[in-house]
Amino acid sequence: MSFLATLAQTADSPYFPYPVFSDSFRLSPRPFETALLAAFPLDAWRSRRVCAAVSGGADSVALLRGLVRLPEITDNPNLRRNFFVATVDHRSRGAESDGDVAFVEALAAELGVDFFRRTLDPTELEAEARRQGSWESAARELRYRALVDAAKTGGARFLATAHHRDDQLETLLFRLFRGAGFDGLRGVPAVRPLDESLVLIRPLLAVGRAEILAYLAQLNQPYRVDSSNASPRYARNRIRNELAPLLDSIFPGRWDAALLRLAELAAETETFFDAQTAPLDAKIAAAKRRDALFARTLDSLNVPDAANDANNKHSPNDADAVNPANNASAASSPDVVILPLEPLRDAPEPLVRRYFRQIWRDRNWPLAAMGAAEWRRLTAAVRQTPLPNRAEPQFPGDVRLIFPDASTLRLERRVKNVDFAPDADSPSPFD
Repeated sequence: MSFLATLAQTADSPYFPYPVFSDSFRLSPRPFETALLAAFPLDAWRSRRVCAAVSGGADSVALLRGLVRLPEITDNPNLRRNFFVATVDHRSRGAESDGDVAFVEALAAELGVDFFRRTLDPTELEAEARRQGSWESAARELRYRALVDAAKTGGARFLATAHHRDDQLETLLFRLFRGAGFDGLRGVPAVRPLDESLVLIRPLLAVGRAEILAYLAQLNQPYRVDSSNASPRYARNRIRNELAPLLDSIFPGRWDAALLRLAELAAETETFFDAQTAPLDAKIAAAKRRDALFARTLDSLNVPDAANDANNKHSPNDADAVNPANNASAASSPDVVILPLEPLRDAPEPLVRRYFRQIWRDRNWPLAAMGAAEWRRLTAAVRQTPLPNRAEPQFPGDVRLIFPDASTLRLERRVKNVDFAPDADSPSPFD
């Protein structure tokens, strides 16, 4: 009997009590595997490494089992070495957390894939929670950082997470009742580039939780159960355990499809209106070129103008970062966006808000924490006559608005030296 099956039979084990299925797979694809292959076709990963984020829960275990099955389904058994596993030890549930990690490590060994473990620092987690005002948001951000680090260490091109259709519905309901606009009602995307070398993929967004459990039952595959998922302390748990069943009793078989259709319409609408910021972006770029030319002219005349020279060397997407290699004590660096005020003051206020939202999204700043009041305050500040070096009260996620001079706006967030932060209000990167 395998190690996993032995653990599954322990009296106090939180494993789902199935014995482990052997590696002698049937070659015909199951419906879950067909859906996975449709979302993540062979040509996407044939010659690339894929990191699967696995917590030990049902969703991520099904994702891993499905991924390692794909090489057999496609008659490319050697491609199994393309996959490896990353898990994050939160050190938040004592022996239960330890058991999760041990389970995932044993499953990876049994499937013959590499295993990477990352452990969250409780002190860093506590500090991040104070900064963000939410333990869940802080844990999610640190978890993503750890997964990205593991993925890059293993040479992955893709980081695969197990977000599924029910997760998408919970996210949409959560955002809807928090007052999100169409931007928030797009839901979480199936594919999102993290940087030039790593892409986040969610290949299970078309698969429901019931299909996942049915697949694990077919494989006789055990999995871990997180006891915190039953706690009514968390809004997502109440949406999952109370609101979703109630909606299904009122609108059986209809509410979920209607909500997903709303997300599609929101995505289409937002994509259209996002394109309307292009003229504003062009005006900002032209103003920056003009200011940069003016600064260079002053330089050629030996006229000191350090403020303009420093401020106008940035584009809307440049980061003014401290290099930790040159400063060993630097634990963080400023993520900076510098913009000329004139084009923003001339543009309609809704367009300015959308432009700022795009900045927040592109920089992976805490978009969900920015409510209507914060966006109004930000756009109103743009239209004021700024005093030199006047600083506005900071915005959520430690984003600061500063006016270095009467014609320039500076947004700055002090962040850890990392490559990537998660989608706002997205579910856990595991299940």
